[in-house]
Amino acid sequence: MPDAPGRLWLVTRVYGPDEGGVQTYAEEVARAYVALGWQVTLFAKSSAGPRRETDGRLTLIDVGPGSKLQVYVRLRRAMAAAWRDGERPEAIHACTWRAAIPALFFRRRLIVTVHGREIGRPRGLAFRLMRLVLASSERIVAVSETTRELLLRRLPQFGARCIIAWNGISTTAISAPGTSRTGQGEPRILTLCRLVPRKNIATAVRAAASCYDRGLRYHYRIAGRGPQSAEIQRAIDASAAGSRIALLGYVDDRQREAEFRQADIFLHPQLALEAGDEVEGFGISVADAMAHGLVCIVGVEGGPAELIQHGVTGFVVDARSEAAIAAMLDRLILDPKLRCRMGEAARRWVEENLSWHHHCCLSLDHRPARGLTTGPRNGTDVPIVVK
Repeated sequence: MPDAPGRLWLVTRVYGPDEGGVQTYAEEVARAYVALGWQVTLFAKSSAGPRRETDGRLTLIDVGPGSKLQVYVRLRRAMAAAWRDGERPEAIHACTWRAAIPALFFRRRLIVTVHGREIGRPRGLAFRLMRLVLASSERIVAVSETTRELLLRRLPQFGARCIIAWNGISTTAISAPGTSRTGQGEPRILTLCRLVPRKNIATAVRAAASCYDRGLRYHYRIAGRGPQSAEIQRAIDASAAGSRIALLGYVDDRQREAEFRQADIFLHPQLALEAGDEVEGFGISVADAMAHGLVCIVGVEGGPAELIQHGVTGFVVDARSEAAIAAMLDRLILDPKLRCRMGEAARRWVEENLSWHHHCCLSLDHRPARGLTTGPRNGTDVPIVVK
């Protein structure tokens, strides 16, 4: 990175107050770049737009809701207007490959972040457009080894320019007061995510219900909304543990933090669907749970498994098996000392390994991507951020 940061453009097709992982990513990356000293102009689309807001070194230009084509046109116009006003960014960082499309009109260094499903699913014309965008980039930032492998399975020619930079944790998790867990009382299990098929929450409910059937007692709270809500509620209603399992729906930041502080176990048994193209790339909610000192149970398929040292900071399970999920729940419900010990190990690991500051520094580093390898992982020479 330059010694004296200048102007940076950040582009995203989705942004708060709308929900989602990319929205969170854009907000956190913008904050991190500002903290590093950059003047950031953030071009975005959200349901709260159109709006223009300036807060210190961050200027948000929100083009408002619209069709995909309308949003691309508005983003390009907004960027052109900033250019006419004299802005000359040292680089443009697109939060997804689609967000990079309007950036192609500007001759500046282009950095593109890839997350997971958005690079696995495109076919036909969309695939060719994705290939064009990534070919125009100087650097591709994959948020996990899982994401990089998915990209290179489809577009192996981009291996030299694709690095791995794990995400950080949410600002609210960083600022939240510490929680001292005693392990007393009935344990509280928490799931917090968008309720979509790859999250596999109906299976989690059935696994938890089987623990109840064996005489184990707990409280299980599921926060989030999405197309799987009705199926999950049916699974709750069909179980004998229904009174112990609550589907909360959407929770705001304050309630989200309260749920993290009150929980003991975080359950996130994600799957990879569509032959691996529909995959969880990272799992910010898992990282946030770890930062709060929760022991996590995650699926072996997808990026969250990279965050867990099995048997040390949490458990990685075959999430297609209710029995496998239930076995780990059994173990943690019955052993409060194990929960506390592993949760504390998870919190320390996150403090040492996950940082938006480092994510952004690596994203903008001027060295070739090959020079950014900090060490091989799983026996392969893959550029990866560990610390």
